[in-house]
Amino acid sequence: MNCFSHAFRFLHEDPHFVVGTVLPDWLTLVDRKVRVRTRGAEPFVADREQSMRGLARGIIQHHADDAWFHGCRAFVELNLAFSIELRELLGADAGFRPHLAGHIAIEMLLDAYLTEQDPSQLDLFYDVVRRVSPLSLQNMVNRVAVRQTQKIRDFVPRFVSEGYLYDYLENDLIRYRLNRVLGHVKL
Repeated sequence: MNCFSHAFRFLHEDPHFVVGTVLPDWLTLVDRKVRVRTRGAEPFVADREQSMRGLARGIIQHHADDAWFHGCRAFVELNLAFSIELRELLGADAGFRPHLAGHIAIEMLLDAYLTEQDPSQLDLFYDVVRRVSPLSLQNMVNRVAVRQTQKIRDFVPRFVSEGYLYDYLENDLIRYRLNRVLGHVKL
């Protein structure tokens, strides 16, 4: 998904803020039943812990960016075009949602485009993520989310070591990553 697109403007901010900007997308991969929403994050913007304030602000930023991006004309038109093309290529299958596949592909391609502009920024993104304690992050998520999760602690080091956002730069690898995400959501 588009983790880098959410974070790239903020790489010199508080690492917890940066991680907050990608956290809602991470949770769709890590623990689909756990969600962090703006409404749940708002009370933590004034928390006594800076890390918690940063995470909460990042979550809110993520949702504001998604609302803008998913509502902009270019995204809507491109997603519709992808959906039609995918439906024509793959046929009408009740278990396949071309709109979602198109949505995810656009987000991955946006990350690829931003990485191509300055690959060192993706390196910096991974460095920033490394500065956040996975266990501390999991505890903070459990304060914000309605449901609890024990999966963040193991996911973050895997995310960093796998470096899958670099895969978006190659067609075969981006197809592999898109298929993995679609498989994860049972498509």
